[in-house]
Amino acid sequence: MNLVEYINKGLTYENYIVRVEDDLENEIENDDPKEYVQYYALGLQRMNRIFKTFKLSPIQEKRIQSTANNLKFLIITEGWCGDASQILPVVEKLANALNSSTHYILRDENMELMEKYKTNGALSIPIIIGVNERNEEIFRFGPRPKAGMEMLARFKNNPDIYSADDFHEDLQRYYNENKGEDIVNEILDLIDENLINETID
Repeated sequence: MNLVEYINKGLTYENYIVRVEDDLENEIENDDPKEYVQYYALGLQRMNRIFKTFKLSPIQEKRIQSTANNLKFLIITEGWCGDASQILPVVEKLANALNSSTHYILRDENMELMEKYKTNGALSIPIIIGVNERNEEIFRFGPRPKAGMEMLARFKNNPDIYSADDFHEDLQRYYNENKGEDIVNEILDLIDENLINETID
């Protein structure tokens, strides 16, 4: 798949935030507002807070210094997505540290791309696609860190024992306590692993 067209039409992080704010206003003004209003509002509040407070650890900063900076991040998301509001501010800060550009596109307006990035058949977001200087995909991250995916698997395998409410409470607690550390480390691992594979090829 040619990723260039999606990269070219992708929004910057600042413009993505503006788009989410506009979507929230549209939902509020709708004669029959959807329940998405609360998710847009919470997502904006969370993204602004995390972007202001998140900091890379000294170990991560040192690791980034030796990481290639010729990457672009193509990010499939939506403003109402809870996982996206936890993940995207961290990814943006990481991309800034890597001198990598970010390109945000909305899932529901780009379903032809989303179809190529399903997770176990589901249209789960956010999906972060690492793209090299030849505009080729070198890695994919998402829709949440490994710990979050394990929680989801636990819920799906034992819904009578581990409920949806349990899953969401544990996931929220995990994001709050982990503070983006796993997101950064897992993406850096993917970059290192795939750049090594590129060199070997």
